[in-house]
Amino acid sequence: MKKDVLNPDVIYHNGKIYTADSADQICQALAIKDGWIVAVGTDQDVLALAGQQTQIIDLDQKVMLPGLIDSHMHPFWGGKQLRGCQLDYAALTVEQTLEKIQAHLDRDPLKEADDWLSVRAWQRQAMMPVGADMSRKALDTLNTRRPVVLFSNDCHTLAANSRALEMLGIDENTPVPADGQIGRDEDGRLNGILEDAPAMRAFDSIPTGTPEQCVLIARHVQQVLNEQGVTTVMDTRVYDEQLIAFNALRERGELTLRVCGAKEITPDSVDGPADAARALDEIVAFNQQWNDPQWGPQPGFGLSHVKFFVDGVLQPPTMTASLLQPYRENVGTHEQPNWQPTERYGDLYFTQPVFEALIHECGRTGVHPHMHTVAEGAIEMTLNALEKMRAAFPDKDVRPGLAHNELAAASHYARFASLGAAAVLSYQWAGLPAVLIDEERAMLGEDRFPHLEPQGRFLDAGARIAYGSDWPIDRLDEWYNLQIAMTRCAWDSAGNPAGPRLDNDRNLTLIEVLRSATIDAAWMIARDHEIGSLEPGKLADLIVLKNDIFNEPPEQLFKTQVACTVIGGKVVWQSQ
Repeated sequence: MKKDVLNPDVIYHNGKIYTADSADQICQALAIKDGWIVAVGTDQDVLALAGQQTQIIDLDQKVMLPGLIDSHMHPFWGGKQLRGCQLDYAALTVEQTLEKIQAHLDRDPLKEADDWLSVRAWQRQAMMPVGADMSRKALDTLNTRRPVVLFSNDCHTLAANSRALEMLGIDENTPVPADGQIGRDEDGRLNGILEDAPAMRAFDSIPTGTPEQCVLIARHVQQVLNEQGVTTVMDTRVYDEQLIAFNALRERGELTLRVCGAKEITPDSVDGPADAARALDEIVAFNQQWNDPQWGPQPGFGLSHVKFFVDGVLQPPTMTASLLQPYRENVGTHEQPNWQPTERYGDLYFTQPVFEALIHECGRTGVHPHMHTVAEGAIEMTLNALEKMRAAFPDKDVRPGLAHNELAAASHYARFASLGAAAVLSYQWAGLPAVLIDEERAMLGEDRFPHLEPQGRFLDAGARIAYGSDWPIDRLDEWYNLQIAMTRCAWDSAGNPAGPRLDNDRNLTLIEVLRSATIDAAWMIARDHEIGSLEPGKLADLIVLKNDIFNEPPEQLFKTQVACTVIGGKVVWQSQ
């Protein structure tokens, strides 16, 4: 958008302003008018544009960046977690978990028998090394008549007590869907464990509260995100409830976050390849209902995507991520492991004909597909489908995003580049403790281990990467996550290594990390013509930092503090 550059509303000067433009320029000054950037450059050139009413802000050599774009997260799920009962991702035994839940129940005695208790940030995998797992039987020992569910930190497992299963309508005759599991014990009875899509759909069906309670969740979510410097999010499993809540804030003039989203198409909602056109047409109608075709300074919505869960989870005990070669499984104990080959390849939730038809329809409709592809088998099927779509629609601007990519194959990196697909990465997953590094090396074998949690390999092959925290899978800590991309190592709160370096790929540079959370994330969400870099003609979405990240070691990035967050030229959060 071209604007008169004279008499801007605000000029920031005397700063270190990283623009994230094509040349990665760092300049001194920036001018904003009517919520848009109208000039960047030297202090002398930009200050010369000032009029009598222009506000002049001295950055005092502080760093300014484009606002962070978190291109894969679940903000409303995260907001529910912030307000409810949660286990704080702690490594707890079954007994410790039950004790914490009972304590929460005892503090809330006035709840009725039908009032749900949803427990979040449950680290299920921490229970497995000691040979125990949560179950319906264990949850039924709680002193309550209320329905109780635990939702795992990876959002792929839900554990329910008997009352919750009853209210979810799950009984011994409930069929197992194609995209997940309904667990049973050794006697063939329901054990209360739901995995993958059944877990997510069950959790989605649990009432959040009144519309106004949903608005309170949305308001709190945007505040904590703004505080960390986030100006735009991509909700990668969006539905009406959260959009209605954020829209209520917009109507009140209180929305301080640009909200993008991708509505899911599930395997059981498509009746064969011939039904794919109908499924995508419904996505188009949903997106048109919410999408703002052009963005302005006032935050709003961007819906032009669709979500597909192609596979599951890589880590034991679930191991539903799809591999090209079978898993190895520990048939020994945690203390004395004995890893042996299996015939388990994980799961592909869509058949190849249906998935290729759906991706073809993305090309026809211009909807951008966003895929959950954890491992090499799912990545392979997705890249094959994208190759056919590109051949059928060579001129269509479709921007696929493959999220997670925890285990790729050597042949995949160059195909991402040639097919114009972005690798959407949650960097913190490369910060593994030693025990998990050893376990995954044993599970995958030496040939595949070099492609675990790849990051630099994508860039070196010419592919584009976009950052997405996947919150609330992990704690919301954007700068810590970005630090792990530069170190491939977990860190404690004092800044000391909390584990060994995952030494199978190179570190990313600070510029590479920043681009992945700004302009390249903007490209993936198809909004790079409006946001993502600080250039004339783009919206003034920016942050100012208290510390100079360009003159500090990577090991200090997690300490980064945001001084202020600006969206559309308006300060929406400011440090005290």
